[in-house]
Amino acid sequence: MSTFFRRRLLAGVIAVSAASAGWLGGATGTAEAASISTWDKVAACESSGNWSIVATVGGVTYYGGLQFDYGTWKAYGGQQYAPTANLATKAQQIAIAEKTLAVQGQGAWPTCGPKAGLGADRSDPFPMRVDTVTGGSVFDNQRNRDGSWSGAALLDGNGQITQTATAALADGTFHVTTLANGRVYDNQRNTDGSWTGAALLDDNGQITAISSTALPDGTMHVQTVSQGKVFDNQRNTDGSWTGAALLDGNGQITAVSSSGLTNGTMHVQTLAQGSVFDNQRNTDGSWTGAALLDGNGQITGISSAGLSDGTMHVQTVSQGKVFDNQRNTDGSWTGAALLDGNGRITAVSAAGLVDGTMHVQTLAQGSVFDNQRNTDGSWTGAALLDGNGRITGISASALAG
Repeated sequence: MSTFFRRRLLAGVIAVSAASAGWLGGATGTAEAASISTWDKVAACESSGNWSIVATVGGVTYYGGLQFDYGTWKAYGGQQYAPTANLATKAQQIAIAEKTLAVQGQGAWPTCGPKAGLGADRSDPFPMRVDTVTGGSVFDNQRNRDGSWSGAALLDGNGQITQTATAALADGTFHVTTLANGRVYDNQRNTDGSWTGAALLDDNGQITAISSTALPDGTMHVQTVSQGKVFDNQRNTDGSWTGAALLDGNGQITAVSSSGLTNGTMHVQTLAQGSVFDNQRNTDGSWTGAALLDGNGQITGISSAGLSDGTMHVQTVSQGKVFDNQRNTDGSWTGAALLDGNGRITAVSAAGLVDGTMHVQTLAQGSVFDNQRNTDGSWTGAALLDGNGRITGISASALAG
């Protein structure tokens, strides 16, 4: 079928009337979902996989990889991301397509939906993963779109792991990076749920801390701390690595965290002598250099997460309490505000989700608690996620958009 005829067929099918837009909130829908790989197949059929395309056929204009018309994109909440679908990220387009699918089923894409097997796929395209270290082994726990958790399952029984870092890539894969005996290993979770197994990434032998983050361009960065200095290693879209390159030669760094923002930049936070510094990687690959972010002097742990609205949050642990600092889209900071006054927190991790929420996990007395930040800025409060009692490390990640 020609592209022209297919788009002509879709006109009036994927479109949503004003009356329907009001009906969406009360609809039970079909509660369907699909993996990123299936949505890629739909986009290949609809737009040849061009997520920024704009095409006008028969007087109707369609936008983006999944060819939304203006009314549908608006009715299902797409304008929280961009005025039209072609201006939104791939992840954001899929997030709105998920809402469309839940109400209309694969019939919203009458030709390309069935062709891609859209109706038969029940996968969650944007889960969140929390990885914990207990007894030197890593356990993996998935948060599903309905808010349920799979429960912590053994991922890596190495027995000598001291730290883990987690990153969600735009292609739907996850990477769990582990630190054992001063060396770093990387394990990829494929879109079908299988794992490649931990492979040696950096055999430095003197690494003491790690972090990782993924960028919208499909690359991933792993940061390592060795002898108080930070090194950055980029994973390219073809799976190759550039190798660890010196990023910050401070010499007194004890911890590192990082986040990728929707504008393509990356931020690396470092902890040195109880204070936090922030270093921005620009889209051209240059760095601004580490600048003092929080001179508290008593900070013992850090984490960060980028949100789908373009903001970033940095969490710090000081005297067993967690503070949250928001970086606004104009580059200003709100300042660290008390988030969790537990008093016994030893570690923190965070993940921003495509729907605009953020989850902050705290580790206290060997158990993990999860606190959700809603899109209006409110928090649900820390709730017990894993009461193991022997957990020594945590990391989390989700695709933010």
